[in-house]
Amino acid sequence: MLDKTLAFTESVAALFLLLVAALTFFNVCVRYLFDTQIPDWFDLSKQLQAIAILWGIALATYRGSHICVDILWEHCGRVWRRRIDIFATCVTLLLLAPMAWMIWIMVGNMGSEVTSDLRLPLHYFYSIAAVGAVVAAVLAGKRILVLYADRSPGVGATERPDG
Repeated sequence: MLDKTLAFTESVAALFLLLVAALTFFNVCVRYLFDTQIPDWFDLSKQLQAIAILWGIALATYRGSHICVDILWEHCGRVWRRRIDIFATCVTLLLLAPMAWMIWIMVGNMGSEVTSDLRLPLHYFYSIAAVGAVVAAVLAGKRILVLYADRSPGVGATERPDG
């Protein structure tokens, strides 16, 4: 089940990132070839990018593969690495959970806000982004449980592929 959730999350993030790239590419083509632009391309690209980022945060949080400086972590033993990872993931969860809640509050308070040209309701975009934020918080919680339960002497969830 977890593998399917991670694969789905990865697909959603990749799809929305692809949509941002495609929208930008086609807008540039239309602008140079026809001296016009795709209506709402800028608003749409912002919304799609926010969705891609929030769903990507979910993956990076669970996998512990986000960009970070590991000066202390690299010089610690396995037990302390695990403790540092648990602490860092708890802090991440403490930031992600309220963020997810606040995005849902924004969705509830949006009313009838729409994009400027096509009049597309923004609450659809915000709702998809809010689901991504919830998935990020849930996967952070799952990572804490995985890290806490890892007591095997070999390579575990706290080991990183690069070291």
